[in-house]
Amino acid sequence: FIRFQDEAGMRRPRGHAEDVDGGQFGQGEGEGCAHTIMLCADVCKLKVSTDRNKSWTEGRRFFVCPNYAHDRRRPTNAYDIPPSPPPLCKYFTWIDHEVPKDVQEDQRRDWLRRQRLFEESYARGLEREHREKEARERKKREEERARKEKEARQEERARKLVRARDAREEDEAREKKGKWPRTT
Repeated sequence: FIRFQDEAGMRRPRGHAEDVDGGQFGQGEGEGCAHTIMLCADVCKLKVSTDRNKSWTEGRRFFVCPNYAHDRRRPTNAYDIPPSPPPLCKYFTWIDHEVPKDVQEDQRRDWLRRQRLFEESYARGLEREHREKEARERKKREEERARKEKEARQEERARKLVRARDAREEDEAREKKGKWPRTT
């Protein structure tokens, strides 16, 4: 049995070295690490993080209780009631505090890719904003030109109406004076 010391200095058996990740327990960390003590008295497991969503943890080793975040399966029928799950244990501790070089390279490549995608997206956003601004300015210029043309047409129409009204008044004045245009 591998024995661990708890805070009170008592030695507690935890299991055989072979039980902990196929006998790899004593390699690199030394047997009897005080930080592998769990209150549930189960044998802790040595695992390697493979979570690519959290790249800062990928490839790092950690000790975890087998009961950590245990969810029991749903029964397939109402009569098949599974036994109660083991008590939840929140034991979790990192062994590797540094990220391996190959994972660092992968993280760097991922970071460069995300940076490139961000810069491309930012450039596309600036270009789209510039196009939208030009389109707004072009629309504004077109509306201004159309407004000026409309005002010019209205002024021309008003001028023609004034000229027609003046000509009509002049004709009425000629009728009153009796001066008719002579036609032969």
